[in-house]
Amino acid sequence: VLRRTMPFAGVCGRVCTHPCEMECERGKVDEPVSIRSLKRFMADYELKVGRGKAAPMERTKEDKVAVIGSGPAGLACAYDLIREGYPVTIFEVAPQSGGLLRYGIPEHRLPKRVLDNEISYIQELGVEIKTNTPVTNLEDIFNQGYEAIFLATGAMGSQKMGIPGEDAKGVIHGLDFLRQVSSGAKVELGKRVAVIGGGNAAVDAARVAHRLGAKEVSIVYRRSRAEMPALSTEVAEAEHEGVNLHILAAPVKVLTKDERVTGIQCVRMELGEPDASGRRRPVPIKGSEFNTDVDNVIIAVGQVVDKAVLPKELEYTGWGTLAVDQVTLQTNIEGVFAGGDVVSGPSDVIAAIATGKEAAISI
Repeated sequence: VLRRTMPFAGVCGRVCTHPCEMECERGKVDEPVSIRSLKRFMADYELKVGRGKAAPMERTKEDKVAVIGSGPAGLACAYDLIREGYPVTIFEVAPQSGGLLRYGIPEHRLPKRVLDNEISYIQELGVEIKTNTPVTNLEDIFNQGYEAIFLATGAMGSQKMGIPGEDAKGVIHGLDFLRQVSSGAKVELGKRVAVIGGGNAAVDAARVAHRLGAKEVSIVYRRSRAEMPALSTEVAEAEHEGVNLHILAAPVKVLTKDERVTGIQCVRMELGEPDASGRRRPVPIKGSEFNTDVDNVIIAVGQVVDKAVLPKELEYTGWGTLAVDQVTLQTNIEGVFAGGDVVSGPSDVIAAIATGKEAAISI
């Protein structure tokens, strides 16, 4: 029944921010139905007892569709299109499919076998996935006979902080760090690690650093704990594992010696008036600077769209994301649609899945 809607019971059962539970009518009586946990139970049960191979969908349409990127938006779009009878090919630049589901969410939150099971289901339906296949020229894709293209390349670039010393040895960006660990690369960390940021990527990076053997791991966040965008359950888990929270503090300088990190200088913050996001704006307290000794700094303050990997002729918004029609999700190029983080900026998995589904309807 769930797969009538989307293919990600196991993924969403673990990493979804479950906005549906906030709206669940049952919450007015006692508490919302545990929708996310139910999905996780179903997926885990299926993994335990095994499932039959999915029957390939019948091809009822002639027009081929290309999807660029195999993260949640791209996979969701391909899933809906293949079930409508369209031939679909996904082009993925990385060695394995999954996008940030594979390379941005650590194993302790989303086991690879859960992700692999759900991607293999999509492939069994008939979606072709070509890994190690970058696409820089959309004309080449159209020339191969594809009638429409869905761009779902994500926001895989890391946002810089613009403070002195952030290019020193020992400073690593959160997504790069998580990607290296997920790829099986050996990542060397010192004993003391500071993670800058308050989102899920920051909390994930802190918990992974702890698992890699760092003795002291701290999350430095400029607002209060209540304003942290990360899931409160994940923050609580991190604290339970021994990660320290330094709230209402913002780094102003990475301290170095011989071009290597030795510490960070932070300033204490206080909350002022609400800003555009509705959260109270953090304001530095004059003269409250303090230094902390660290061996590594992991910067996880946001993700940006990497324009270098996208075709040149596309138009962008002032935020640096792809400009699309708000209803159809079509870009400035006819037949080229886009969705997920490359359009919205960094968001959550279920929002990316939703835009993939919307794009499939438009296509």
